Amino acid sequence: MDQIIFTPRLKLTLVTEAERGRPELEWLHELRSNEEATSWSIHGPSKSIEDTENIMKSILPTKDGKENTYRAAYIVHKVLESTNSSLEGESKSAEQEKNPTEFIGLVSLRSLDDGSLALPETLTLPVAAATTTLTIELGYSFLPIAWGNGYATESVEAMLDSCKRARSFWKPFSKLYARSIVNERNPASLRVMDKTGMTNKGLYNWTGKKLFIGGEWREQDNLHVFGMHLLD
Repeated sequence: MDQIIFTPRLKLTLVTEAERGRPELEWLHELRSNEEATSWSIHGPSKSIEDTENIMKSILPTKDGKENTYRAAYIVHKVLESTNSSLEGESKSAEQEKNPTEFIGLVSLRSLDDGSLALPETLTLPVAAATTTLTIELGYSFLPIAWGNGYATESVEAMLDSCKRARSFWKPFSKLYARSIVNERNPASLRVMDKTGMTNKGLYNWTGKKLFIGGEWREQDNLHVFGMHLLD
């Protein structure tokens, strides 16, 4: 996967670990401890730095050596305007690299595991396809200061494009399928999915242990399931 991705307005930096004393953990804790940014997370906001560290264990690359575990996470910064003039002939990315930035969010992909929501074949891939096709799940979260500006769409599109370029990252799988699950009560994320071109496969009626999500305690919710073939 690309280490750094620049879009017209953003800088996405691949993060593989978040250790104490490092800015990565500070940024991620700022995000994870924000009640609005985590309102649609089943884990809720972090109450401590330890909470954030535990959540990151399920998002950042694993160190336990498990086979067929694929993860990629990008910290997202908004590129701010620079007061310095650019040099003649300087590339856009080189110019952006010198500009100040502001942390605004996180986008991530990870392969399914035992904790992933099991879906019927009508909303995902046939079981038989699992031998050749890797399914990864998309997730993202942004601070409220970044909402309503199209940054989530811009970030997701950039990360998905990076996935297509990184064929060797997904070996031995030659085919890659991305899925995303969005609560029916979350219209902002539904718009993001539509704009990125992911296909709405249908609704899944979830029932289970009571969760506080989207500002309510819920034992049932309708979830939109989106999917897209990235490598086929």
